[in-house]
Amino acid sequence: MTILNDQDSQPSTHPDLWTVRRIIAWSVDYLNGKADEFKLTSRLDVELLLTAVLGLDRVQLYLQMDRPVNKDERESFKLLLRRRADFEPIAYILGYKDFYRHRFKVTRDVLIPRPETEMLVESCVAALKDAPAPRILDVGTGSGCLAVSLAAALPQSQVEAWDVSDLALDIARANAEQCQVRNISFLNRDAKAPGMNPPAAFDLIVTNPPYIARSETRLMSRGVLQYEPELALFTQDASGTEFYEIFASCYQSRLKPGGKIFLEIGYGQGAKVAHLFEQSGWEKIKVSKDLAGHDRMVSAEKPQS
Repeated sequence: MTILNDQDSQPSTHPDLWTVRRIIAWSVDYLNGKADEFKLTSRLDVELLLTAVLGLDRVQLYLQMDRPVNKDERESFKLLLRRRADFEPIAYILGYKDFYRHRFKVTRDVLIPRPETEMLVESCVAALKDAPAPRILDVGTGSGCLAVSLAAALPQSQVEAWDVSDLALDIARANAEQCQVRNISFLNRDAKAPGMNPPAAFDLIVTNPPYIARSETRLMSRGVLQYEPELALFTQDASGTEFYEIFASCYQSRLKPGGKIFLEIGYGQGAKVAHLFEQSGWEKIKVSKDLAGHDRMVSAEKPQS
């Protein structure tokens, strides 16, 4: 890939000068030419990569559009751009993702937090804002984005976070430390076989479980398929509801009477997941949509008696 070399053709006013502005323009065209899926994000992608290389934020980048970029900086940027051109998600290249007021470390061992998942945090905070000392369980914590965000937003709470991956738990612990959250603990525990814990221990359960069936891979982007952990994405069943069946049938006993569960769901799964919880005797079942109008969350409540 011949990119950003001094001998390339230059603007006539600065025949040998690579500026921030020129690198952005060249790189956006380069990504757009690689695949259609880059076209929605190429400008943002390039700007984020440049800010990482130059040690600037995006506001500073815009204020320094005519800044020359030296050869070492161009070489560093070239390596990052190549990774993006190979469909590696920006969050993995940068090593972080911003989510609900905090910056979370991410590696390929954890799912990248999505903006739409923030509605789970907002809903849980609203449900517990008046609770004096609630106990919260996050099942399948991954990067810890849900558990850490809730622990930070509800300092009076005690949060327990489970994951089956020790590598993911290491990332989650690092994020809790980075966010200076202390009211949280982490356990290696399988959502399908959670083992023993005190009955009716929690006021709220939250989870963003795997919900993609293998048959849906044709609908997914290359970046997700090539780089994000399969364990956090795919179910073993054909419908994608494997984990919701487990939560509906087995997790009511882990909640106090009147306790609530909040689950992220996949596109079009709302009615099916709600029916599973209705069959298992849950109350106040609700399907909520995200800003795009898609089914995104199911909530339900354990009966008071």
